[in-house]
Amino acid sequence: MTDIISVSGLSKSYGKKEIVHPLNFSVKKGEILVIIGPSGAGKSTLLRMLDIIEPASKGEITLFGEKVTKHSAHDLRNRMGMLFQKTVLFDRTVEENIALGLSYRNVSREERQKRVKTILEEMEMSEYARRSSRTLSGGEGQRISFARVLVTKPEILFLDEPTANLDPGATRLLEEMILHENRVNKTTIVITTHDQAQGQRLADRVAVMIDGTFVQVGPADEVFYHPANESVATFVGVQNIFTGVVRNGNAVFGGVVFCPAPRIPDGIVQIMLRAEDISLSKREIDAGHISVQGRVITSERSGAFLHITVEAGCIFTVVCPFRQTGDTYVSGDRVWIGWRTDAVHLV
Repeated sequence: MTDIISVSGLSKSYGKKEIVHPLNFSVKKGEILVIIGPSGAGKSTLLRMLDIIEPASKGEITLFGEKVTKHSAHDLRNRMGMLFQKTVLFDRTVEENIALGLSYRNVSREERQKRVKTILEEMEMSEYARRSSRTLSGGEGQRISFARVLVTKPEILFLDEPTANLDPGATRLLEEMILHENRVNKTTIVITTHDQAQGQRLADRVAVMIDGTFVQVGPADEVFYHPANESVATFVGVQNIFTGVVRNGNAVFGGVVFCPAPRIPDGIVQIMLRAEDISLSKREIDAGHISVQGRVITSERSGAFLHITVEAGCIFTVVCPFRQTGDTYVSGDRVWIGWRTDAVHLV
């Protein structure tokens, strides 16, 4: 696959404050890149620069093999589309809202009507055509906003927190539309989101953006299960992070041997273990796991899951499905915790 987006030294400053630090990255044609990161990391600013809505302070953007300049910007923007976090619909009918982008591109009336009819049929929303946009729910409005972008047949699609204000059902529908657009039309898609599970569901690659820069870029499983450093691990939800040592070929902290580490030289190491990768039982854990006995400190139910802290040489956080534990746990209970050695990540 060829690069459809290429960025070199791209940065953005407001006054003396640099919001996006110099970035170098590319996106392949037909790829879904999901950018995750905390609020204020610079994700939306980056997306606006890529969509040529906002000028960069420094650096260079190449789209479709052509450098972005004042002269090329208009034609390049016509080949792209942007969906914002907040639904923005005009006080018109649904079909009139969808057709707006085509009007700006001087598409004929006949062609506009044809495309709007087709997109509504594909979304199974034909009955919405003559409805006023004022009558739509938040989820319906965002789907219509998405249709307004898709009807222009963008080759690159930018989505800025597209499901942030939607309920789970509406989120699922919009995600299905995103995947359909990518798979059927081979559209290149760049998404920003706070929803890490969404990143895992949609991404070919995930970029973690913290304090205006990419701190790790890679396949979803690599980012979520093999984070590059502690800041990435903390952001992607790794709850057990210990500063231990490698000694005699094993990673150790608090007297607990976490896993063999025969290829890592003796010295300090970050030991990372996701809470959901730890088994919990009132009986000894089966062979094939590292198994440690400990004592429950706290036990809280959160929806369908139990969040339990256990003291077993060090303090572990364990997350397990409430209905699958087979036991109840209260402070002071003696328990066993265990994990597969390949679930441990060392940095």
